[in-house]
Amino acid sequence: MKKEKPSDYYDQLFDSRNDYQVHYRQSYYYVHWTQVIRFLEWFDEPKILEIGCGTGQLAEYIYAEGFKFYTGFDFSPKAIEMAKTKVHFPFFVENALNPKAFEVDYDTVICLEVLEHIKEDLKVIKNIKDGTRIIFSLPNFDDPSHVRFFRSERSIKARYYKLIDIKKIIRIGQIYICLGIKEPFKPNLAQWLFKTRERTGLGSFTRRVIFRINNIIKSS
Repeated sequence: MKKEKPSDYYDQLFDSRNDYQVHYRQSYYYVHWTQVIRFLEWFDEPKILEIGCGTGQLAEYIYAEGFKFYTGFDFSPKAIEMAKTKVHFPFFVENALNPKAFEVDYDTVICLEVLEHIKEDLKVIKNIKDGTRIIFSLPNFDDPSHVRFFRSERSIKARYYKLIDIKKIIRIGQIYICLGIKEPFKPNLAQWLFKTRERTGLGSFTRRVIFRINNIIKSS
């Protein structure tokens, strides 16, 4: 596993790359953010907390779409400095591993292009209060700043199933956009073995074992 990058790495990145400074409609991530907006539109006046808000491009888009309740934080001081020039939402510098970062009023979390950069990503999720809606994204490609990436929807569910009840996953290009609810889950033995929230009995257990054996045979 690669090492995490420190905040000054991202300070330099945000300051030097034009794509973090352009209008949100010109960003590579605009199409992904459009899906985030679609998810937000399902909810009545969501109180949004964005983890790793970067330079505020998504926040500016959220504001333009008429959402009124938003707070964002990032551990890059440079990102927060830039975000404050884009839109008049509250922003602050903080690390997502610090529980104090979550001492604000929210019922919906946005966490895009963040979890793959953090070794203790599960700790970040544990800091989110139970019952919170969470919109998060994950890549299926490697990068010098990624400590992990995901090959499939199944691999996403397998990592986060104990903490997030994932309702929807939409893949756009090389990025998965996920919607779920922060809801801790205690799996039974079969669910633990297959890393799933799905109900599992003897029949489904047997089918899964046969499926995996067949896949192994086919790939050998």
